[in-house]
Amino acid sequence: MKRKKQRNKTKTLLLIAGVLIALIVGLILSGNLYIDSLLNKTIRSRKLTDEDAMINQEVLDQVKNHHIVNIALFGSDNAKKAQWNDYEMERSDATKIISLDFDAKKIKITSLQRDTLIWIPEPYNDYDKLNHAHWRGGPELAVKMLNYNFDLDITQYVGFSFEALETLVDLVDGIDIILPDGLLATQVVELGATREGNVFHFNGKQALGYCRLRKLDDDFHRMDRQNEVILKIVEKLSKKNLIELMDIVNEMLPYIETNLTNNEIKNYVSSLLSFDLKHLDQFQIPSKGMDSIEKVIEYNGFSPIYMMENYEELAKELHENIYEMENYQPSTKVIGLEKSIYEKFGGPE
Repeated sequence: MKRKKQRNKTKTLLLIAGVLIALIVGLILSGNLYIDSLLNKTIRSRKLTDEDAMINQEVLDQVKNHHIVNIALFGSDNAKKAQWNDYEMERSDATKIISLDFDAKKIKITSLQRDTLIWIPEPYNDYDKLNHAHWRGGPELAVKMLNYNFDLDITQYVGFSFEALETLVDLVDGIDIILPDGLLATQVVELGATREGNVFHFNGKQALGYCRLRKLDDDFHRMDRQNEVILKIVEKLSKKNLIELMDIVNEMLPYIETNLTNNEIKNYVSSLLSFDLKHLDQFQIPSKGMDSIEKVIEYNGFSPIYMMENYEELAKELHENIYEMENYQPSTKVIGLEKSIYEKFGGPE
C-alpha cells in the first residue's frame, strides 16, 4: 500500500529559496559574467565520481529511466563563515535531499532524521548517528553515507553554516510566528522574542534558538520548527524587491560550500524557470516519525541513537517519494546492512 506522504504545498528551504529567486532574476536581467562573479563567492570543493560517492550499480540500474537529479543539502551546526575546511564538531544539524524532477517539472525535498542509526563507510567504518557522518569526514563522507544506507545516487551537495540563519533572518528584518499559549510559547519568550498576542517576532539569534529547542519534545517536532522558520523566511523574501534580493544573495553566498560548478548551477536555475516553484513536495524519513523507531540505544558514548524497525522500508520510502516507484527493490547492500545492524544491536521481535 502506498504510504501517505507528508506534503507541504508552499515554497520552502532557507538559503536555497533566496538564492534561486535572486539568481533566476539575475539570469534574466544580468550578464553571465556578473552571475559568475556572484557564484565565485561560494566555497568550492572537488567533484565526486560515482565511485567516489559509493553509488551502487544496482541502484543506477533501477533509476536510469528517471530524469531526476538528487542534491544533498547539509546545514552544519557549528561551521563558521570561511571555516568550512575545519570539520571538527560540524554535525549536519539539518540533512535534506533536494530532488529536481525534470520530467514532472517539480522539486521534492526530503528531510532525514538526524539521530538515525546508520553505517558510516570508509575511512570511518563504524555505526553512528546519521548527522555524525559530516562530523567524521565532512560533506564527502556524508554523501557516501547517504548513498550507502539509503540506495541513493548523490554526487553533488550544498552545505551552509546553520549559524548563517541568524544573518539571513536579520537581512529580512526578522520573522513572525504564531504560537498558542503553553510551554513552547514560554520557551520562546525566554529566548527574547517579542510578542503581540500569540504572534511572536524573532530576530536572527532568536530564530536560531527556536530551531534548536530540544527538550520540549522530539527531533521530529524540531524538524517541523526548522521548516516553519524556513517558510517564514521565504515569505519575507517574496516581498523584497529585485535590488534587495540581489543584496541578500551577495551577503549569503560566502556562507555556502558546494561542489557544483558555476555552469551546473546556471543550467539548473535556467531549467527551474519551467518548474512549478509554487508547489513543492516535502517528505520526512522515516515517515511514521517516532513510531518507526525499534529501540533507542547508546553507542560509542552517544545517545540517543534510533535503531529503526525496518531499514529496507526506509529505502523503499525514499524511492517512492523521489521517483514514485512503488515496487522499488532495495539493493543487496541495504539488505545486508539491515541484517548486520540487527545482529549487532538486536532486531525486531
